[in-house]
Amino acid sequence: MPSVAQHTVSGRRRRSPLPYTWQRGYLLASPALLVMLAILLYPLGYSFTMSFFRWDLSGSAPFIGMANYTDELFGRQFNQALRNQTIFSIISITIEVVAGMAIAVLVNGKLRGMRLARTLLLVPPMIAPAVVGLNFRWLFNTQYGLVDALLRMFNLPDIPWLNHPTWALVSVIVADVWQNTPLMVLLFLAGLQSLPQEPLEAATVDGATPWQRFWHIVLPLMRPIIMIALMLRIIDTFRTFDVVWLMTQGGPGGATNLLTVYSYLLAFQAVDFGHAAAVSYIALGMSLFVLGLLYGIPWLIAKRRAI
Repeated sequence: MPSVAQHTVSGRRRRSPLPYTWQRGYLLASPALLVMLAILLYPLGYSFTMSFFRWDLSGSAPFIGMANYTDELFGRQFNQALRNQTIFSIISITIEVVAGMAIAVLVNGKLRGMRLARTLLLVPPMIAPAVVGLNFRWLFNTQYGLVDALLRMFNLPDIPWLNHPTWALVSVIVADVWQNTPLMVLLFLAGLQSLPQEPLEAATVDGATPWQRFWHIVLPLMRPIIMIALMLRIIDTFRTFDVVWLMTQGGPGGATNLLTVYSYLLAFQAVDFGHAAAVSYIALGMSLFVLGLLYGIPWLIAKRRAI
């Protein structure tokens, strides 16, 4: 077998766009890549095609163009699900990012017990969302749940956590925040520990307060990590299903009916796969649009400043 050096010194190999080792690596990985692409792309293409047909298992599936999309975009139930999704995403992500940064700054300090606290932060993200949903359904149960029992101990009125539209949405937000805030803490903690110390030491010598050091030095340096955290959470909130379904199943009265839950109800209760696929791709388009804004706006601002 010719050596890598022989290939790199030959004229034919020097004209190749990829080094020989890369070509061999892609060649060896190509069977697995093809299988993965088939598994990933075939369901996406099939469901996207399905969104343009009236697909209700009645035997015929006529092509109806964009009718499924227009039905949903102007439908009352979809707009309710979109409103719920917007409220759920904005409140959950805001609390998780702000609380995650605050806890990360605290855990980054040299306080007693911080090593144990960092270890405990790994627990919530390790628990399956289905288990989280079942546990919070138990905690927020009006008759024998732990939360209302604690309220009664302090002579406070019971709260219908899962039976009232507003409180039901609050309940699923609390469950989502509980599980995902530690992940934000770990991301921000890794970023804080990798920051250069020279600017912070210089600011300390100049007499800057801790808040001034955080606001003017730490926060700007942490901006790339905050952007990554926001992108991860936006993607996650648009595919949240397990926790909401196990706690409320989209109720009461559709108050917690997120886009994923609504798509599931269309597909497996209404047996309307065309509309369900359309809702899924509308949600995908919205999440990509938000991610584009999140990435594009700072890029345009930086480009304009450079000019």
